Amino acid sequence: MGVSRPLTGVLLALSLAVTACGGDGRESEPSAGTGCVTDFDAARDYFPVKQTIRHATNFTLTYAKNYQVVTVKQPSPGAKSETYVLVRCGTPAPELTGPLSGAVTVQTPVRTMFAGSTTHLPFITDLGVLDRLKGVGTAGLVTSPQVRERVTAGAITEYADITGQEIDTEKVIGARPDVLMTDGREVGSYGTLRKAGVRIVANAEWQETTALGRAEWIKFVAALTGTEAKATEVFDGVAARYRSLAAKAKTAEPVTVLPGQMFQGQWAIPNGDSFMAKLLKEAGGTYAWADTEGTGSATFDLEAVLARARDAEIWLPQVSEWKTLADVRKADSRYAEFAAFRSGKVWGINKALGPGGGNDFYERGVGHPDLILADLVAVLHPDLMPGHSFTFYQQLTR
Repeated sequence: MGVSRPLTGVLLALSLAVTACGGDGRESEPSAGTGCVTDFDAARDYFPVKQTIRHATNFTLTYAKNYQVVTVKQPSPGAKSETYVLVRCGTPAPELTGPLSGAVTVQTPVRTMFAGSTTHLPFITDLGVLDRLKGVGTAGLVTSPQVRERVTAGAITEYADITGQEIDTEKVIGARPDVLMTDGREVGSYGTLRKAGVRIVANAEWQETTALGRAEWIKFVAALTGTEAKATEVFDGVAARYRSLAAKAKTAEPVTVLPGQMFQGQWAIPNGDSFMAKLLKEAGGTYAWADTEGTGSATFDLEAVLARARDAEIWLPQVSEWKTLADVRKADSRYAEFAAFRSGKVWGINKALGPGGGNDFYERGVGHPDLILADLVAVLHPDLMPGHSFTFYQQLTR
């Protein structure tokens, strides 16, 4: 695969053509078959179905008559906010002045999209717009059978390396997607794509600190694809199941948990305000660092973790490779000192792995935290979930 290569004359001509369609290089040209407005009425509300954001805190959504304004507050840590003006195709775009100055204008509903992260895929699939997905960053990491089938059939192309840092710019520009969704982190090649007229939008759900906050980013994708009613239906169902499970777990005595494992000699433990800390609490678990402040995590050596969490009842490592307790001992013989290892209560997130090594916990689990919570409640409180069929977790064998 060629990556970040100089543009050919043909692609430069295509770039100029895209710019010409939008006038200022920021508009995308609507085409037939997208349900675009043909007789614009300035008094009409072109968004009769509106979305309300209740859990996500990293993006906002407001409405005008014929366009939506979406602002991603922090696409990546330390990055400036980004604003997108989503204009109903066939209607005039607003002037990009005042609060809209510097915004990226996108004609919606989009007909084609590229997705830079596998976490975007469950949203696209759940909204019923998989046919609009034309590119994925790294196909080998995809776990979704539906998406992999379309990759194999040639309906979806791969456009980046496994790190997501090396982009085949010619392939992206040649496909001319209406939008390319990134995970919010900036890559050098994006500048080339922007100059060529490719709309780049940041889908930064991973920066939310609650499970439902992450799942609510389905509404971000819905704003792009015109599937607002479906997004509300899907998310409300996920949220209702999640709340029901959390209420059930709240009736039980908390179980002590050991989260994570060592990596390069350091053990990352989630801080008390982090996504994983809140998830464990709602599943009816607690851990030695549950009262620490902050999102993110803190790192410790193995001796420090043993000193505080040696007797934790259940160990939940976040590694896909361990299938047996022998694998754990092989990684570091000192792991055998934990009570959860000795009792065999070690549960890994490796039940649903893709053929290329992708983990569905990090893919489908983003849009469906109710499935993760159901697994966790069943692990911590099996009496509350008799006969539970696990989706992501499985107990390591001896």
